[in-house]
Amino acid sequence: MPLDWWAVVFNPSFPFRLVHMVLAAYLTTALVVGAVGARHLLRDRANPAARTMFSMAMWMAALVAPVQILAGDAHGLNTLEHQPAKVMAMEGHYQSHPDGAPLVLFGLPDQEAATIRYAVEIPKLSSLVLKHSLHAPLAGLDSLPRTDWPPVPIVFWSFRVMVGLGMLMLLLGALSLVARWRGTLYRWRPLHRFALAMGPAGFVAVVAGWITTEVGRQPYTVFGLLRTTQSASPLRGPAVAASLTAFVVIYLSVFAMGVLYILRLMAKPPQAGEPELEPGIPIRTAGITPATAVDPDRHLQPIG
Repeated sequence: MPLDWWAVVFNPSFPFRLVHMVLAAYLTTALVVGAVGARHLLRDRANPAARTMFSMAMWMAALVAPVQILAGDAHGLNTLEHQPAKVMAMEGHYQSHPDGAPLVLFGLPDQEAATIRYAVEIPKLSSLVLKHSLHAPLAGLDSLPRTDWPPVPIVFWSFRVMVGLGMLMLLLGALSLVARWRGTLYRWRPLHRFALAMGPAGFVAVVAGWITTEVGRQPYTVFGLLRTTQSASPLRGPAVAASLTAFVVIYLSVFAMGVLYILRLMAKPPQAGEPELEPGIPIRTAGITPATAVDPDRHLQPIG
């Protein structure tokens, strides 16, 4: 049977994942730009370039964060339809709830006992969010064979990290609107410190969302069709461990150098434009040869 790649790529979750990820990319970028602008406003709140950076980033956070929450809600409803076990793990629903399911805010998932210990819950709210009705029934993992359960503790907490950071992004955007209205956007130092602390939040939220998606699909590589045990590599453990170790070492080294370089760039105050070349410094060519290009202020001289 030939594989239909159009059906693979444009699957039912494709539009929801695309919108959710694009918005996440915009928010992640805005938070980094906002953190850099906030850092320099804390040093010099009169810096015009830092003001521009911070203002644009806060507009992005204020406008995109609520849209991202709505997109995430739509994505969750789509996931409930096509991958219900993932949503059960995200919500911590080991048991089915025939008359409305609670929203578990926090707790300690116990996979063996199939329960959330020390759970802090809001009654009926999960049914309201997922089914838009307080008394709508929601199935739990007890309706599935244990062999089809995802690892609930990982999915449960990665989902809460993502959602929690999303709420903080929404709060940051709302506070920036308050500061604009009060005329204190460039003078409200607690807002600047908050924006600075939120600089890496987008990256963490994206990784947490990725973990939720990938781990929540387990024990399937292709949900409902191909189990992970069936698609595992036939390589022996030492070979896999060696290649994984090499990847970890190389990527961590590149990541560390990249972070240090970016932090050095961020430490420099923003400028209105790039500095001009000093007189007499030749312009290098764009190729790989070390030769210099012709000085544009001079006329070409004929050879011979």
